[in-house]
Formats: sequence, C-alpha cells, structure tokens
Amino acid sequence: MKKRQLILLILFIGLGLSLKAQNQYQFNHYIANQGLLNPAYNGTRDIISGLLIHRNQWLGVDGAPMNQALNVHGPIEDTNLGVGLSIVNDHIGLSNTLDAFAAASYKLQLDRDSRFLSFGLQLGASSLVYDGTQAQTNDPSDPVFDSKESKIAFNVGFGAYFFSDTYFAGFSIPKFFSDQFDGDSETFKNNLDPKNMHMYLYGGYVFELEDIRIKPTLLMRQVYGAPLQFDISGNVMFMDQLWVGLSYRTISDVVFLGEYIINDQFTVRYSFDYPISELNQFNNYGTHEISLQFDFSFNKRPGMRSIRYF
Repeated sequence: MKKRQLILLILFIGLGLSLKAQNQYQFNHYIANQGLLNPAYNGTRDIISGLLIHRNQWLGVDGAPMNQALNVHGPIEDTNLGVGLSIVNDHIGLSNTLDAFAAASYKLQLDRDSRFLSFGLQLGASSLVYDGTQAQTNDPSDPVFDSKESKIAFNVGFGAYFFSDTYFAGFSIPKFFSDQFDGDSETFKNNLDPKNMHMYLYGGYVFELEDIRIKPTLLMRQVYGAPLQFDISGNVMFMDQLWVGLSYRTISDVVFLGEYIINDQFTVRYSFDYPISELNQFNNYGTHEISLQFDFSFNKRPGMRSIRYF
C-alpha cells in the first residue's frame, strides 16, 4: 500500500474511533435541516416543506464520505399534529447506510405570545451494506475483502423543540440503537446502549436591525468517548433574500454558508468546509454541500412561507 493511502487509512480509522460505533452523518445548514436532526421539528411550520441535500466530504480523497438526504414534513390540518418522512444515504469507503424514518410530532401553544413546545418521535430502519469486493488490495484472497455483507436494523428516535417567531431551541436523540460486535456470535447486533447515543442540543435567535437580520446559532453534539463538539454559526440576511455566514466546528472545520431565497416556494443553500485538522494536507478541494428547499400548501395561500427564519 502506498504511503499516502496508508496515512489516509490511519486518519479514517482515527476519525471513526473518535465517534465510537455509531458514526452519524452531519450537515452544515443544520438549522434548515432540523427535520433530519430532530423529529419534533416535523410539522411545526404552517406549510408543507421539503428538503433535498447532497454533500461531498473531503473532495478528491478516495472513499471519503458522501451523503444524500430527503426530508418532507407538514402539519395535519385542524390538529396539533405534524408528520414527516426522512431518507438519508450515507456512503463512506466500502460501506453504505440507507436510513428511512417516519416521524410524528405534537405541538403545544404555551401562551398568547406564540411560543410553542413540540415533542416528536421517529421510527424507521437502516440498510447497512459492506462491499469488500470493491477494495483494491495486494492480496485478493484476504477474507476481509472477498465478500459483501448486508443487514437491516430498526431504530427509534426522540426530540423536543421550543420556538417562537424569533428564537428556538431543540434537543434530540435521533437514534437510540447502535450496532455493536458480539464476540460470542461474531456478528453485529442492534443494541440499546446509552454510551453510543448521539445527543444534540441547539438553539438560535434572529435579531432585526433595520434592513438586515442577524441569526447566531449554536449546536452541541455529544457521544460517549468523543470530545464535546460545537458548531458555532453566524448568518446575516440582506435584501430579504440573501443569507451569508460563517461557522466554526471545533477541532475540524471552518465553514462558509450561503443561502438564496428564490421566491416563496424555493430556497437554495451552499456551504464549503475548510478543514483545520491534519486532513488539510490531503484535502485540497474541501467539502461541498448543496441543498434545495421547497415550500407549498394545498389551501388558498399556495406556497405561503412561514414568517420564521428557521
């Protein structure tokens, strides 16, 4: 194996171990992607909303992570209920995970100042595939790389979401179960293990200053055995259409964020990650993420957008 490939392999292993057994995908525009992050967010807006995302991580590095995601959610008319559907494809190296989750939420109005508290649950399944036959090795007979394995694992998640017209806060555990190796059966089992649960706590506020709006946000991600990770972001809105911002992810990245509101129905977003870790010497092209949001309604106000900016 070449020296460059060996170094990259060591980095991949190190990053994987830092997240333990349940490595979950991440997206930069997490405030716009709350339906993927927190089941309680699904249906909290006054419209039907959808989101398509494509993310290429560490562009130019063979086997680097790549993700695609779809989230569609909306309220159930004349009730406090909301529903949503999320599909996420997560590809890294020789493995691929496809998640499909259905979510339901219940929203409570706390007072006349339009403050709400929502609780949500999601239930779904993951298809996990490891294809060792795609590896290029010097020893074709190596049993680690001469087979293709797959399994289906069920999972459940929980979230809570508090919001008003100008601020919000959320907490979620998207997946309660994780795959762990059982030495007795020599297979992976889907276990309920608090140590491997990814927990997210986040929030933000929208300040209005004459013709511009400023939106600072913070996300904290915690899993046992890894350092507490922070995503600190700041976005500024110009001309009621263009958001521009920066984000700092502890230990790993600085992120440029851009968002353009085309009209009441469509919004496009783009982000670029610049790594500040050891991977920077190999990752010459950074990480790119692009998404499209679409909003619409079946009532007499087609495409009416929520006044909230999250």
